[in-house]
Amino acid sequence: MTDSAPLILLIEDEEDIRDAVATLLEMEGYRVAQCIHGQDAWNWLKSHPRPGLVMLDLMMPVMDGQAFLARLSEERMLEGVPIIVLSGSPFHPPGASAYLRKPVAVDPLMEVVRRFLPPSREDPEGPPTS
Repeated sequence: MTDSAPLILLIEDEEDIRDAVATLLEMEGYRVAQCIHGQDAWNWLKSHPRPGLVMLDLMMPVMDGQAFLARLSEERMLEGVPIIVLSGSPFHPPGASAYLRKPVAVDPLMEVVRRFLPPSREDPEGPPTS
């Protein structure tokens, strides 16, 4: 995977879910930054490149997903970056581009991710010739 691969910020407090989703996304050609709650993500955003997409759980300790979305809106951070809420909560928060209810199957998850952020695939054999 190269530095040109699209970057996804995954904010999820459950380690098993975070690791499984990150592994899946990386297998599909994305780079993934992992944070365990909203405050962790907020700190990460201050010192890292802007992600192309955010995947956000709602129910987390320290700063939950709703508080994270509210803070993003107040400070106008990440405008134009799609935010996919991935949560067991039935609440569809304002500011989210898409909502997926846990547990979510691989195909619907990847369909939504690709809708907002197509992967960059580099052919190891080089560009096609005519």
